[in-house]
Order: sequence, then structure tokens, then C-alpha cells
Amino acid sequence: MMRIANHVVLLLSALLVLSSCLPLDKEEEVRAELSGLVYLAQTRRFTSKPTCTAAIFDLASSSVRSQSVRIVSDVRSGLRLVKSGRVVAFDVPGANPNTVSEQLMSISLEEGMGLLSSFIGPSMACMDDQFQLDAYYALMSEQSLTIYDPANNAIMLLHRSARLLFFMRGNV
Repeated sequence: MMRIANHVVLLLSALLVLSSCLPLDKEEEVRAELSGLVYLAQTRRFTSKPTCTAAIFDLASSSVRSQSVRIVSDVRSGLRLVKSGRVVAFDVPGANPNTVSEQLMSISLEEGMGLLSSFIGPSMACMDDQFQLDAYYALMSEQSLTIYDPANNAIMLLHRSARLLFFMRGNV
């Protein structure tokens, strides 16, 4: 009986180690998820580790698929949608994604921190220096809009003029 228990413990330990090596996402699954939100072209970068995913995609169009994403022009109306688990595109006039996240945190710290953790986690483990620099540029640009999917813990920065989509997801 003790021998069986030892084997079970070893098997469970091996499974735990193996599962910690698996990536959080697969590129084709992320592409399938995003194809309902935006008009994807090719993948520029894709990195997924057990704790995060970070990717850059070229876009065929700089608009969102409005039937799948609610587009809002103010943070308060977007917050109501975020709280209900909806995918929201924050297209706030005169505000870049960084400003949107600051406004969201000032209204609701919980939802604002959720959005922020979707960006910070991947930036630490899944982005190299160049990716971080490019994502920072998109974050600070008024040509970008924030798409937040709270149910899937994902944030996207859609940089319109460059027709790029930065996708980040953490497992937090």
C-alpha cells in the first residue's frame, strides 16, 4: 500500500513539473481568439511561457470588429462593460492607452489593476527589450486604442497608423 502511495506522489509531482513547462497559449489559438476581434494579417512576434504570452500582429485593417467588441469613448461606460466581463475597446479622444489605464485605476482600482497586470506580467517575462520599447511606444501613442478582455486576462494595444496589434496576457 505504501509503495502505491509513493508511486502516486511521484506521478503527481512529474505531472506538476511538466505542466509548469507548458506555454500559456499557442499561436494558432490566440490567432483564432483575436480573429473575432480584429482583422489579423501575419504574426510578427509570438512568445508564450507558462506565466505569460506576448505577441505582435500585423493588421489588415486598423479597425475593430464592432460586433464582437464594444467601442467606448469614455472610461466610465467602458468600466461598466469590463465589470460585466465584456471585451471593450477604449477609444477615448485625446487619451493614449496609458491615460486610459490611469483613469480606469482612479475610478476602480480592482479593474485598473487587472488591466495593468495583463501588461506588466508579460512585459517582465515574455518581452525582450525591443518588444518592450515598441509596446511602450504604442502605450503612449494617441494613435493607439486599448482593447481589454477581462474574462481572458488579455490586453491589446491597437496602433492604428502602424496597423499593429500588441497582445499581452498573464496568468495572474
